[in-house]
Amino acid sequence: MVARLGWSIPLATVLLTTLIHIISGNYRDFPFFISEADYPGLERIIFKLGFFINGLVLIYVSWLLFKACKPRARWYMMHVSCVVGILVGINLSLMSIWDVYDYERLHVFTASNVFQLGLVWGVATHLGLPDAEMRSKKLRYISISSSILAFVGMVYSISLGLEVYPEYVDGNWDLDKMQPWIDWAAPFEYLMVFSFMVTLKSFEHELERVA
Repeated sequence: MVARLGWSIPLATVLLTTLIHIISGNYRDFPFFISEADYPGLERIIFKLGFFINGLVLIYVSWLLFKACKPRARWYMMHVSCVVGILVGINLSLMSIWDVYDYERLHVFTASNVFQLGLVWGVATHLGLPDAEMRSKKLRYISISSSILAFVGMVYSISLGLEVYPEYVDGNWDLDKMQPWIDWAAPFEYLMVFSFMVTLKSFEHELERVA
């Protein structure tokens, strides 16, 4: 149940906020970053509540995986997994509080931590479970690989835009001017987030073994 909440809450949050943001006509352009749906109105309430709760759930899932799988795992990798997972959860909850419109730097900082530490968490947990079920491993081979690909694509796309507008390196982006590069970066961001959800889902099988 807890592991399922770990991926189902962000899935529902992303789908609902994105859909409401589009239907309400509040979207700036399309495609847009997930965080742009943290816009005043119903989508903001769902965004903040969903991701804040999800951060707390991820902290618990990280601890649960560590505690439940430690006897059959590589203990050093599971320690890394537990610590990094807790940091991901903390940053996700903080990211939900600091929206991209009013707290751009804090939001970008915490969101970047979620992405980068999320990759580390997925890899560390995967490596920490050498005897994991093959179906779970195969799922993670795909999800973690696509996460890395999406992260590189997103960062590269944004970096190309910042080469054209170097004044945005320190923040205060003009998103309309950056849209030609957001056209690529935003889909990569969605791919990365959905890949994280698949990685989280794969760990359901590990917890089922000790349930």
